[in-house]
Amino acid sequence: MIGQLAANFPGSLWDLVPKGSFNYGGGGVNAWRSICGGPNGGSALLAQLGAPTSVKDEYNAWYERNAFPSNAAYEDYASGTWTPGGLATAGWGTASNQLIPPRDNAPTSKPKSLLCHASHARWITAAGGENGAWITSAPAANGGPAAAGADRCSKLVYDCVYKLCTLINDWKAGTLPSGALDPSAQATGCMNPSCHAGTAAAVEVAGKTKCTESCHK
Repeated sequence: MIGQLAANFPGSLWDLVPKGSFNYGGGGVNAWRSICGGPNGGSALLAQLGAPTSVKDEYNAWYERNAFPSNAAYEDYASGTWTPGGLATAGWGTASNQLIPPRDNAPTSKPKSLLCHASHARWITAAGGENGAWITSAPAANGGPAAAGADRCSKLVYDCVYKLCTLINDWKAGTLPSGALDPSAQATGCMNPSCHAGTAAAVEVAGKTKCTESCHK
């Protein structure tokens, strides 16, 4: 999106932003599987634009609760309106150093967390596990099972970019999301005296994520 903004506004400050600034976010920050690059990079862009807190909250809450990936990337590709740069023209089974087309009707799952490892693990389960047909059907020439996960994550980014564009356009048009979150409604008992009560402990558990849907039951 930064590259598109730079192209649309030549000579602007967007031209000065290094295009690889957020490459570190791949694989949950340098493959540490922490925060997913989708919410990470998207939140950074919203911050650069000066988006209000409600817009940034809406984006991250949407990521936690939306089923990924949609089939939009495949439909866009299949319609002929969009072709990823560097695409392997012969499709699946071609050289591993080329991009592969989006797959049709990939399994979906809700991340329920901003963390890469949690989000991706839930998708693997939804896809039938590491030995499931969807994952093992990825040709060895494209990286085998790893290619199935790459297909999912690439389409997730496509979905995130579309959501970002929608949020930014709505915000600039004067429509702001409520930014309403409900983690405390699901975790009211967590702040009792025997658990996370007190000022110091409250700081330790401060946040906005839906904790009872990700790690804590």
